[in-house]
Amino acid sequence: MDIDQPASLKRFNIRLLLVLGIIGSVLVGVGEWMLHYLPDGPGGEIAMLDDVPLDRASQGHFLAIYAAPLYFAGYYGVMRIFSSQSYWFSRLMMVIGIYAFAVGGIWIGSRYFGAVAFQSVDQPDALGLLRAAFSSHYQSIVWVLRICIALISLLYIYLIYTNKIGLPRWLMIFNPVLILAFVLSTLLWLSPVGYHLAPAAMNVTHFIFFGMLLLQFRKIDRPI
Repeated sequence: MDIDQPASLKRFNIRLLLVLGIIGSVLVGVGEWMLHYLPDGPGGEIAMLDDVPLDRASQGHFLAIYAAPLYFAGYYGVMRIFSSQSYWFSRLMMVIGIYAFAVGGIWIGSRYFGAVAFQSVDQPDALGLLRAAFSSHYQSIVWVLRICIALISLLYIYLIYTNKIGLPRWLMIFNPVLILAFVLSTLLWLSPVGYHLAPAAMNVTHFIFFGMLLLQFRKIDRPI
């Protein structure tokens, strides 16, 4: 995809990707330290959550989960380094690395709530404390996803509108935001179906989004 780029630009891009990976490792490392550090040492991967200060763990939680995706850039940079040596093995390494840290991000995201749950179980309003912690530290995260999807939709519309590779402009309609709105709208006009689609609305959206691009892929008549 970057065969026409000067060698110096390719090397700069790889360095930038690796730097992003390094930044991710530092930020996630600091976040995980804040989530786990105890002066007397950890008593176990789960037991340590009984005593970690919640205020510090809260800060570490957000730092770690928002920085974790930077690992993806790092692994993409690693793939670029070895791509010419082995096309498939370099990509397999990237896929495994991204998969590993996607799963790792889920794990690190669970640590704060575990600490809150273990430490609040004997409190008078344990359920209220858990609900508040879940809302402020987990439910709020979905807005990052929603904002990113909105930005992706704008970029996608621009790329389809200006594309010179043979894709029809009507594909602009099939952007994630409009598809998501359509999927959720089934709750109003086709509720028996909407009740099944809405719980997985973002996934249904991307099934349609990726599927439409795949169906139209054969119409691309220029090098990409």
